Amino acid sequence: MLKLVDIDRSRNLVPQVTERLEDAILLGLLAPGEEVPQLKLAQQFGLSQTAIREALQELERRGLVTQRGRTKTVTDFSEEDLAHLFEVRLSLEPLACRLAATHFTEALGRELEEQLRLMQKSADEQNAREHVRHDLQFHRTIWAGQPNRYLEQHLNQVCASLFAYELVRRTQANYLDFGWNMRQTTMIFRVLRTRDGDLAERVIRRTITRFYRRDTSDYRRIGGVPSGGERGV
Repeated sequence: MLKLVDIDRSRNLVPQVTERLEDAILLGLLAPGEEVPQLKLAQQFGLSQTAIREALQELERRGLVTQRGRTKTVTDFSEEDLAHLFEVRLSLEPLACRLAATHFTEALGRELEEQLRLMQKSADEQNAREHVRHDLQFHRTIWAGQPNRYLEQHLNQVCASLFAYELVRRTQANYLDFGWNMRQTTMIFRVLRTRDGDLAERVIRRTITRFYRRDTSDYRRIGGVPSGGERGV
């Protein structure tokens, strides 16, 4: 039975429930594809279903939970789902990097450097959860740093669930190649800083293709649980 305790009722309840449910997902207490039992959770916490629903809505925004019919389940993808999501990402993100490079500013550079610093800190601490979160924020900073707001919106919708799925898989498997991931992300930053849109587009396209090949290889070989080889998000 899923046990979630230590709710401080003197503080805002929803963020606390959200964090405890996220921990449960990352620890494997709620598995990918499993339904999140809203009524049981409300009873266990002694809270209203409204509070549980709000927490699940936040987890859905983070990509960790997916609406399926009238229920919410922990995010899970079929191999076909992964292919379709990467196909969309491969169409959109190279364009975003091209535009971000051609509109690169010192302010954007400082924001990206800060996310790289936080990624390195979490890598040094071997904290996969924080590392993936800052990795996603690094990419979100790029998307926000280019002028097409529709492009930014669609990338957030597509990629949040991809990063969340990677976070669940890597955290539950207790393995992430932090060094490899830092090298790829640092390379993207350096390319953007050249302000060369063509180069930025080519580099991110190669990087996304590499991630897709690795993920589908893992999926076919071991059913979505990562093994040795190139690692990252």
